[in-house]
Amino acid sequence: MAKDDYQVVVFRILKYLYLQLKKGLPVEAEMLRHDSKICKVNEPYWRYIITSMQDEGLIKCLSTEAGQADDVPLEDRLGNLQITPKGIEMLSDSRMAEKVDNLLRGILSIG
Repeated sequence: MAKDDYQVVVFRILKYLYLQLKKGLPVEAEMLRHDSKICKVNEPYWRYIITSMQDEGLIKCLSTEAGQADDVPLEDRLGNLQITPKGIEMLSDSRMAEKVDNLLRGILSIG
């Protein structure tokens, strides 16, 4: 599994969102952008991933006003993303976590 595989990027995003939720800290939009240290993918691919995660119910976008989320560009809504219970459940899937952890350890040992 490569570091830019769909599952790896999804796992990283979910992990970040879950950690922020548990700590009671706001989500930093910069951490979720396509070129952030969490994602590191091209922008069209990143848009596909974020949109798919929302369609799959892994994340949701919280808006400050009802109906506003659809009118605001995706990049401006990143700070309002939140992991869903389904996203938390995916994180707890030990097979996925093990695959990603092994990949990240391999990448770190190479560099």
